[in-house]
Amino acid sequence: MSLKKLHNLLIKSFLPPFAISLFVSVFLFFLVEVVITYLDDFIGKGLSFWTLSKLFFFFWIAIIPQCIPLAVLLASIMCFGNLAENYELAAMKSSGLSLFKIIKPVFILILILAGLTFVFNNYILPKVTLLSQSLLWDIRQTKPAMKIKEGIFYNEIENYTLKVGKKGKDEHSIRDVIIYDHTSRLGNDIQLYADSGYMNTSVDTNYLVIKLSNGNRYEELVPENGSKLTKPLMQLNFKELVVNIALTDFKLKRTDQNLFAHHNEMMNIWQIDHELDTADIKLQGRYKDLQTQAKYYFCARTSFRLKSPMKIVYNIQKFYGGLNAEEYKRCMDAALNFARGSTGFIDSTNENAKIETSISTEYKMGWHEKINVCFACIVLFFVGAPLGAIIRKGGLGLPVVVAVFFFLAYFIFTEVFKNLTIEGVLEPWIGMWMPLYLFLPLGMFLTYKAANDSALFDIDSYIQTIKKIFIRKK
Repeated sequence: MSLKKLHNLLIKSFLPPFAISLFVSVFLFFLVEVVITYLDDFIGKGLSFWTLSKLFFFFWIAIIPQCIPLAVLLASIMCFGNLAENYELAAMKSSGLSLFKIIKPVFILILILAGLTFVFNNYILPKVTLLSQSLLWDIRQTKPAMKIKEGIFYNEIENYTLKVGKKGKDEHSIRDVIIYDHTSRLGNDIQLYADSGYMNTSVDTNYLVIKLSNGNRYEELVPENGSKLTKPLMQLNFKELVVNIALTDFKLKRTDQNLFAHHNEMMNIWQIDHELDTADIKLQGRYKDLQTQAKYYFCARTSFRLKSPMKIVYNIQKFYGGLNAEEYKRCMDAALNFARGSTGFIDSTNENAKIETSISTEYKMGWHEKINVCFACIVLFFVGAPLGAIIRKGGLGLPVVVAVFFFLAYFIFTEVFKNLTIEGVLEPWIGMWMPLYLFLPLGMFLTYKAANDSALFDIDSYIQTIKKIFIRKK
């Protein structure tokens, strides 16, 4: 078999488990992070199929990058485990090929995949995240679909309160209707009572149309002279009356996406660099203002006699000793006011500096996160490929268990160090890369063991070693 055919065989052996692993992992993450997490925000709001489809599609695309390292790890274990189980890997080594030459074509494929992941994270993911988060925000702000129950006042419609005594089987016919109109913002100044009616939404679903029959309408009029003592009452007896109530709060209203565009997840690395420069300028400006305030105000003498800061040193005790009681009190009050004002300014500066430092840390974390996912693919490949060669098992049994174990360890380390970075314990470049720093030596160790055909997971070899130790002791 030529080397080119061998490379094609390895790539063909790697791609199917990678595609399946990626789809399954994205599907599981989608269920946990989207469907289960936001299920309550979707139910009962009358969202169209097209709106939900767009939202799910955006979330599905946004989850792909974080699942690629898991797919690489699982696919590499399955691919090389299957080759080792069928003694194909042993045949390749017996023909004179080292482990590094065997994994070379798949490694090049991983490098290409890492590059495409970076391009996706930097150019496509920010736009997809912006679309998904803005649409999710609008859905959350949308009120649930209108459900008017019998005998209960319904006040979910802005400026209106409705009560229906009984509803017909068609859900449109109503009896014993009470409507309180608060559109004037003056209380229950308009009240409607009707024996029966018919309730339906308009064709464009923008209005609730209620046709009332046999009822009364009462309205308290505001007197022209503005007197609050007397309010004229207008009464209307009607056979039929149509009331149109706007349902704008129950419709999905789109918010300007530019309001969400300043988060690091919606930016590429160059935009994040620009925001970091801006945040640094703001932070330096606050410290400069503090220095200016300290120079020209905090150190100024608090005496009412001097209008400008002291330029010479005075003996404080001698100075206050020459003041009368009134002057001394005024000096003390001025000093206390200056002290309180100075303390408040310093506290405000420190709080604003903490906020801007936290924002800067989030931008730095987002910058590193867009890059280290790409290197995670490479590092986890050098964990998975030698693991598959060592455990010599393919399929969906042991490889899946081993891959899930290592990925959970990587995920836990990532979250722990990310929280330490957010709390300010670690610098972003340390906290975001620390999981890879820990897994890189593991990958090098496993690769070395696999290249030397080490029986790392062979229990019999450990049992034989223990037996030899006991035999020597005897």
